Amino acid sequence: QAFAFANEADALTFQKAQHLLTASDALLLSDGKDLLFVRAGLGFPAWIYSKRGISDETLSELAASLCVLKETKNLAGVIGFARLVRYLELCMPFPSVRRLPLTSYLCTEPKCFLSEGERVPAKDLDPAVCGNLLVQLGEQAHEPIPEGERLAAGEHFCANPQAFGWCINGTTVAVAAISDHAMGVAHIGSVVTDARYRGRGYAKALVSEICADICKTGERAHLYADTSYQSSNALYRAVGFVETGRLIGIDFI
Repeated sequence: QAFAFANEADALTFQKAQHLLTASDALLLSDGKDLLFVRAGLGFPAWIYSKRGISDETLSELAASLCVLKETKNLAGVIGFARLVRYLELCMPFPSVRRLPLTSYLCTEPKCFLSEGERVPAKDLDPAVCGNLLVQLGEQAHEPIPEGERLAAGEHFCANPQAFGWCINGTTVAVAAISDHAMGVAHIGSVVTDARYRGRGYAKALVSEICADICKTGERAHLYADTSYQSSNALYRAVGFVETGRLIGIDFI
């Protein structure tokens, strides 16, 4: 209630922050009046939300807090809107590398796409196959999943009751999942098509069906896409997603 949002992108990012703050390993580093900072697990980038017009003094205090957190809690990096991230990039003494930029998308009226195959609940899929697909997604996003963790990643995906695969004659060719719900928005993630089957509309059909289910409940569908990956951005726009903002990030190395 302390925040006033200038646009949809600000509101969606704040909703994401609110959801992460419900996790036991998330941190709130401010009093909530000027700035929120959250961290979802060791070794993951922090999502940062700030009010427009935040002072350089407050940003400096945040940078100092992040420096301490980096050294004590294995903070991997930060993600947020351009001005904030660029400021932190200048203030922090750690070697860093820019992350791929993200585009925020929102869908309220999804378009239906038909394709060969059918949607199958993740609980009926092979975790090893799903793990291999998630490895491909990690490589595409430059966030590789270690070899020893791919099966665990697949098992975690299949345990999500809102995760699905697109299957053709029993072969899983694409996967996607609803990762969380917050304030009337359902966030979609883990969208990937097996490299051998790309360009045939399988992920488009899967995402459009998931979005249709979301919107039938009165929620809005939301996701973040790698801004530089043209094919996935074209897919989301075709389904009916509209760009609501862009974020950048840095990784500490």
